[in-house]
Amino acid sequence: MVNILYTFHAFSAGALWLLGTLIFMGVNRTGLQADRWLGAYYCLLACLFTQLFLEGFHIDNGALIHVLELPRWATLPCFYLAVHHMVKPTTPIRYWGLHFVPFLAFLLFSAIYLIPGLFNSYIHPPKLPQWIIFAVKYLFFAQCIFYWIACYRLFKIHQKNIRQLSSYMEKINMIWLKYLLIALLFMILVRLLALVHFIFNSFAPILYFMGSLALGYATLTQRSIYAVESTNNLIDESDQPKKIKTDERLTEQQVDTLKEKIVQKTTAEKLYLDPGLTLSSLADHIGINPHDLSYIINNGLEKNFYQFINELRTEEAKRLLLSEEAKRLDMFGVAISAGFNSRTTFYSSFKKATGITPTEYMKVYGKQST
Repeated sequence: MVNILYTFHAFSAGALWLLGTLIFMGVNRTGLQADRWLGAYYCLLACLFTQLFLEGFHIDNGALIHVLELPRWATLPCFYLAVHHMVKPTTPIRYWGLHFVPFLAFLLFSAIYLIPGLFNSYIHPPKLPQWIIFAVKYLFFAQCIFYWIACYRLFKIHQKNIRQLSSYMEKINMIWLKYLLIALLFMILVRLLALVHFIFNSFAPILYFMGSLALGYATLTQRSIYAVESTNNLIDESDQPKKIKTDERLTEQQVDTLKEKIVQKTTAEKLYLDPGLTLSSLADHIGINPHDLSYIINNGLEKNFYQFINELRTEEAKRLLLSEEAKRLDMFGVAISAGFNSRTTFYSSFKKATGITPTEYMKVYGKQST
């Protein structure tokens, strides 16, 4: 008996073919390399759902089904390379071809053991060991989990790095990538549950289609890929700021001296009021190397760049909230005047520093100043 819900596999395949084509055409106008790999990922995923649809309706064309199955092992590597180019658009990927070794191995395996029998029923390849059958059947799921974790790690590294390089996050935090990873994880979990429970297997086509829609939404609503500046300027010592090293970049005395210079110049000239301030632009103002600036902020001030600048902006906002200017400005106006470029960053930074919202701050300290 054919489960009519398998029709949803066709819907998923059609949606993914369309999505992959749109990405290839550059509909998002993001990074060229990221778009190519992401478009390839969606097209290969569409092949998988096309195969599931044919198998579900017992359309037994062995050659076609096998052709659709061949690129399966290349699907997740394409997604990983797309994510890598999204979060590190200026960093080349060394040895990227190694990610496709399992795909090439499966291709060779198919050419020797599977494909000849599809075209000649008299050819009977030798019986394979059980471990090879197990690997072909289940190792793809291990690959899915491995690459999802690798992509999530890239996303988290990006979230950390932009706090070292930039004083704003709104256009570069790639929060849409988080939703894309959640949608992909949902589809992986559905597949795993479908293997162990009949009910999940019956309704999996609908769940896959929902996941495909979520993938499409997260992809088509993404913002352009912004490269604030090269991560070559990143010196991340924040995890171990007090660790003594024999090859310190700067001496302790140099760090103390330059720390004072950085704080004094940044506050005196109110450089933090520039909403687009980055590590390299502040380094230019101060007249030091971006590497040294990153090192001093992390080790001397024991903060990252994002914290350092937005704490200064918060102090400016506190002054504005208790001044006469606050009477002619709304909260967004205060945020912009203090150097923030979004209401969200303003509120989160302010509450983290003071423990209360800007409105509550005005009520509490405004009364005290009158």
